[in-house]
Amino acid sequence: MRKFLIIMFILFLLPVYAKTEQNFDVNKRISYINLDFWQKFEDEYLICYILEAIKNNHQAKSALYKSEQFRQNVRLSLANQLPTLNVAANYLGIKIPMLDNFTVKKNGFVLPFEFNYEADLLFKNANKTKSQKKLYQAQLYDEKTAYIMLVTDVATTYINILKFDKTIFLQQKIVKNKDEILKNMQRKYQNGIVSKTELNNALNDLNDENIELEKIQKHRALLLDNLALLCADSAYNTSDYKRADFDNFGRNLKLPDEIPSDLIFNRPDVLAAQEKLKSAKIDITVARKDFFPTFNIKGLYAFNTLAPGNFFSWGATLATIIAGATQGIFEGGRKVANLHYKKAYYNELFEKFLHTNLCAIKEVNDALYQAKYDSKILNDSHQKYNVQKNNLKLQKSRYENGLIDNISMLDEMSETFLQEQNFVEKKTQKFLDAISIYKSVGGAI
Repeated sequence: MRKFLIIMFILFLLPVYAKTEQNFDVNKRISYINLDFWQKFEDEYLICYILEAIKNNHQAKSALYKSEQFRQNVRLSLANQLPTLNVAANYLGIKIPMLDNFTVKKNGFVLPFEFNYEADLLFKNANKTKSQKKLYQAQLYDEKTAYIMLVTDVATTYINILKFDKTIFLQQKIVKNKDEILKNMQRKYQNGIVSKTELNNALNDLNDENIELEKIQKHRALLLDNLALLCADSAYNTSDYKRADFDNFGRNLKLPDEIPSDLIFNRPDVLAAQEKLKSAKIDITVARKDFFPTFNIKGLYAFNTLAPGNFFSWGATLATIIAGATQGIFEGGRKVANLHYKKAYYNELFEKFLHTNLCAIKEVNDALYQAKYDSKILNDSHQKYNVQKNNLKLQKSRYENGLIDNISMLDEMSETFLQEQNFVEKKTQKFLDAISIYKSVGGAI
């Protein structure tokens, strides 16, 4: 008796201590993003920020817990395929007619064990579980997509910060030149060489360059705050964020000229759409099987104190078993409507699947076209910058020989810095094109 009560106590406690938390593996999340691609930029700081975002970003973590919900749905569906056994402790008070040779107490305790099982002869419940597995697999692909989008956001933000670092450095030189030009103009104005209008124009040029510098600094501050958000860090720590030098970033990066079609159709969003389509097709099969009868087995084995004898003796035991088929006769067209609904939902997902495939092809083509033409623009910008540097050398030579004044020399230097800023912008676009290609193939490069 004591052993039996201990076993029943443990059975009651098992659901309370069931494990509900999942220890999400960081290495699995890192495998989603193809870290080898990001190492091609040869920047350890970029890798550090990517890893921090993977570990800490709250929005990406929510995708992990959503996947856990789908995993538990699979377990719930599997549990519905298994028989159930319940036990209850009841007090029972009854009044029955007096019968010969049949003595029953008017009240007592009853301990019934109830057994229920739906025999899955048509594999309907197995199909439901299979459908949930497909949805779980689709969610895992969505989870991968979430992390790919996260790292592309981190990398894009970080690269733009590097661009603004370089642009601010050049803009400060331009401001310094404009300030020197203004001082020269003030001396010339005092000596009556230039007019007040020319002096005011020099002042306006300086103010314009200062405004441009403040705009660039504002954009960099906003990007630093965004990087902190992506890494789930406080924005107050952005002043301590280390980063590489723009000139040394991604020196050996090469962009692909073509992408294998296998990579396109192995994108996580394409695979997720495919798994959802398979699940919907299985649901149609389940809806059809709802028209057939269900086969149920029910059993009852109860101990009681109403009949004479010991509580756990055979004489104090009531046992029943019922097995049979149940068929609905009229349900108001519910099953027919459910079947039509599942078919319509499947057709909806099928159209979305086709659209997803077309979008995948378009995104890859767009990324390759953009990289191709931006590469040509970068080469032209580089040539233009080199020409401007040669012009600057010539102007320096003329200045040293006294053929031009200091203001003309400073203007030429400022123009060179402007051309370098333009080259920095085009070089940044090359890095962003690499990220676009990476994202278009789901990180599989």
